[in-house]
Amino acid sequence: MERKELANDIVDFALEYGVFNISGQICDIKRRIEEQFIDFEFVEGLINMIIVKTKDKNDIDTGRLIELLIELEKIRLELEYKDSNNS
Repeated sequence: MERKELANDIVDFALEYGVFNISGQICDIKRRIEEQFIDFEFVEGLINMIIVKTKDKNDIDTGRLIELLIELEKIRLELEYKDSNNS
């Protein structure tokens, strides 16, 4: 999944299911999330936050949740191992 699309999906999912509070312009938030996909700690924190905030929700689209988490995990792993690929 393209990173811009992933950022859009994450914010849309968060708004739809009340995963976390979002204030401000939605397009700015989506852009800022996309820009932070280069930061390992941000991606890892986002994964953890989504897991914690959705753990007790019963009315959530788990298929969509899993898809988002898989895409985020791909980015996290890519960032974690990018330096070791050049060895």
